[in-house]
This record gives sequence, C-alpha cells and structure tokens, in this order.
Amino acid sequence: MKKNKPKLNVVKLDDKRPLSDDDQVMLVRDKMLDLFEEIQHKVTIPNTIIGTQLLVTDLAFDTAPSNTVAASMLLDIINHRLRHEVEEEVEGE
Repeated sequence: MKKNKPKLNVVKLDDKRPLSDDDQVMLVRDKMLDLFEEIQHKVTIPNTIIGTQLLVTDLAFDTAPSNTVAASMLLDIINHRLRHEVEEEVEGE
C-alpha cells in the first residue's frame, strides 16, 4: 500500500523560519535518526537507505524551483561528504 505524498510548497528563497538553517538541518537529522531507531528491527539498513533516498529525491524534485536546482542540491551534499572523506584521508597520511 503506497501512502499519498503530502502537498508541499515550492521552496522560496526569502522563506523565514524561527530556527536558523543549521538548527533546521539538525532537527530534521535528529528526527530521522529517531525514526531509524524506531524501525531498525523491522527494516534492514540497505532498505532504510533506499527508502530514505527515494523520499529525499522526491522531496527535492517536488519542492525545488526547477529540476536543475533539485539535482544540484542532491549532488552538493554528496560532494560535501566526498570532500570531507578526502580531507580525512590526507590528514591520515
């Protein structure tokens, strides 16, 4: 049974929320980790990752002002992680 996606608004650059960007990101991260902890005995790690990737990809493409912006957001965070990994490797040498 597939759950219907909620209707979400397109992101507006001048959107102001009571939390800073960093605080918003950490809140989402913490809530996702709570969910992962809750479902860990029912769902394998690979399937959790796949489900999360599907959700995040849909969310990015459904709410970004364009497909290019959505793809850029998704690729930027992957590149951020890769740069972090390379920096750690260089420091370890």
